[in-house]
Amino acid sequence: MQSGGITFAMIWFGAGAGTMVLLYYAARLSRAWGTSGRVAASRSAVRAKLASVPLDTHIATEWTDGRRRLDALLALIEALAASLEREVAELNRLDTSDPFYERAARNMVSPALRRFTFDQHLRGECRVLVPLLEFCGRDLAESQGMNTTEQLAALAEIKAAIQSVDRG
Repeated sequence: MQSGGITFAMIWFGAGAGTMVLLYYAARLSRAWGTSGRVAASRSAVRAKLASVPLDTHIATEWTDGRRRLDALLALIEALAASLEREVAELNRLDTSDPFYERAARNMVSPALRRFTFDQHLRGECRVLVPLLEFCGRDLAESQGMNTTEQLAALAEIKAAIQSVDRG
């Protein structure tokens, strides 16, 4: 009889604990849904606001923001290249006769591969960004009379460098 009471109490305790956990996650989920609804509403307000801006303003904004982004990407790619060169030099200096050589090499290779993968993604973003900037630069020169020849020449050099890396 006593074990039946203990079992009954444990069942009620488990049901109560389960109900508390369910209520906790339901509250968290409802907050997440509420937040996503506000985000969606704010995005639609941004879209409506952007739709009222003239096309020339959009293109000029993309031209300015895109060049800043490209500058940041190229600086980051340069920093990653220097970092990768240092790590390769360190790997070459490791003593292969050291009993901990494999562990040290593995510890160095993993971050280097991660940097290399990140570098590839940054280069991919440059491949997409350069044609957009070329379009914006040509359009601004034609429609608004801006002098973008120097920037377009620099973009052509960047595009050629990216293509040479792709081929090589």
